[in-house]
Amino acid sequence: MKRLAPLFVLMASVLWGSMGIITRYVAAIGFNTRQTAAVRITSAAVVLILFLLITDRSKLKIRKEDFKWFLGTGLGSLFINNLAYAATVQRASLSVAVVLLYTAPFFVMIMSVLFFKEKLTLQKIAALFLSFAGCILVVGLSGANVGDNVLITLLIGLSAGFGYSLYSIFGKVLMGRYESLTVTVYTFILASLASLVIAEPVSMVKIIAANAEKMPVTVIGSVITLALPYICYSAALKYIESSKASIIASFEVVAASLFGVFLYHEPLDLFNIVGIVCVVAALIILQLKPRSELEIS
Repeated sequence: MKRLAPLFVLMASVLWGSMGIITRYVAAIGFNTRQTAAVRITSAAVVLILFLLITDRSKLKIRKEDFKWFLGTGLGSLFINNLAYAATVQRASLSVAVVLLYTAPFFVMIMSVLFFKEKLTLQKIAALFLSFAGCILVVGLSGANVGDNVLITLLIGLSAGFGYSLYSIFGKVLMGRYESLTVTVYTFILASLASLVIAEPVSMVKIIAANAEKMPVTVIGSVITLALPYICYSAALKYIESSKASIIASFEVVAASLFGVFLYHEPLDLFNIVGIVCVVAALIILQLKPRSELEIS
């Protein structure tokens, strides 16, 4: 399983990259930004709960002392990440929001060194900066703007990146105690409860009732692009360093770009292609086994 861990992270990143497909579908039904997030997260949570109730209820058992870690993955990571990212998109261009979101690997690397005593190597640093540069090139910042209040926008955007990074930290702790399904289901339960509070639930229910025929696709899409990648990523965290996992997950930007090209005929210029090459090169660097690894002290 340890050898397959990077592949599980890569699978998760591809599925996350396809999230835009179902997000566009859900938003087109008539949900606002917060409701779209709430619908996707809650749909995935309900399916996961039903699946475990039918297949293995023991996976729904957790220890009270571990609840704080689940609050970290559910509220601190998934909920805050979605909320801050949506707020950043409203205040700035999409490209700026994505770039700020992908500061996450920097936070993960710092916290992994501090809390998990992971080695900080030149190999990781090179892969980190190469993948981040690749993300910028893939997204493109030619039409970038950060709104009227630059500082507030940057802080909110960095909060999205920080929230995104917390799953790699809290999830790592929990995966030493539970299976990936248990970690994922409680993450989604807590995040869905918080999301529903701010999503104008009465209005949301009315939209759902008026578009009931579109809900099956919404639910299936949410499970495939949201729940399943978290299950894969959680499983991988048990066998791979958090810092490496977060860098590999940056392939999501490449996957999202390619989905856009093939499904929505979005343009792909030379800078985008160079960015894709950079991200792929970063993944290759992480998989290399140097004869002597220089550690940064």
